[in-house]
Amino acid sequence: MENKSDDALKRQITMLTRKLERCEQSRRLIEAAKDHYDLVYRSSIDKLDAQKSLLDIKNNELDLARLELLAKNKELQIVSTTDGLTQIYNRRKIIEIFNAEYLRVKRYGTVFSVIILDVDRFKLVNDNFGHQAGDQVLFDLAQLMKNNIRITEHIGRWGGEEFFIVLPNTSEKDGYLLAERLRLKIAAYNFQVPKNITCSFGIADYKEDGSNEQQIIKRADTALYEAKKHRNCSCIFNKCILATT
Repeated sequence: MENKSDDALKRQITMLTRKLERCEQSRRLIEAAKDHYDLVYRSSIDKLDAQKSLLDIKNNELDLARLELLAKNKELQIVSTTDGLTQIYNRRKIIEIFNAEYLRVKRYGTVFSVIILDVDRFKLVNDNFGHQAGDQVLFDLAQLMKNNIRITEHIGRWGGEEFFIVLPNTSEKDGYLLAERLRLKIAAYNFQVPKNITCSFGIADYKEDGSNEQQIIKRADTALYEAKKHRNCSCIFNKCILATT
C-alpha cells in the first residue's frame, strides 16, 4: 500500500517537475522574446528619431530655399521695376502706376494729376562735362525729387532726361504748386559738375470729359513743350507761368 502511495507521489512530483521545467522554459522563451522585441522597439525608435532629425534638416533646408527664393523674387521685382541709372521707377512701372490711378479715378470720380519734366539744355552737360557727369546729374536729380514728394506720390524716369510724376488726389493747381517747389529746389541745388541746372515742368490733370490715358499724357507733354520755350518754367496745360526766380 505504501509502495503504491510512494509511486503515486513520485509520479506527481515528476509531473510537477516537468511542469516546472516547461514553465521555466516558457519563461525563458518569453524573456528572450521580450528582449528581442525591446531591441526591435529601441532600434525602431532610433530609426524614427534619425528619420525625424533628417526630416527636420530637410525642412530647414526647404525653409532656407523658400526664403532665398522670396528674396530673389523681390530682388527680381525691384530690378524689373527700377531704372538702373536713377534708381527710381522705370518707364514701364510708372506707366503701370499711372494706368492703375486712371482706372481708380474713373471708378470713384476723384481727381489726379501728372507732371512731365525735362532737364533744360541737358545736351550741354554731356558735351561740356561728359556723359559720366550727365549720368550723375540724372541720379542726383532723381533722388532730390524722390525725397521731396509724398510717399503716396510716384516718380519714374520717362526716358533720357525726362521724368514722370503721378499725383493721386491732386488737382492741376496743386500739381503746379508741387512742380514749383521742385523747380526751385532744383535750381538752388549744387550738382557739383555742373554746379547748377534747371528743369521745365508740364502739368495736366484728369478731366471728366472722356479723356483717355494717352490724352492726359499728351496734355502734360504739350504743357512741357510750352514750358521748354522759356525754360526753368512750370506750365499747366493751356496755362504757362514763367519763373520769377
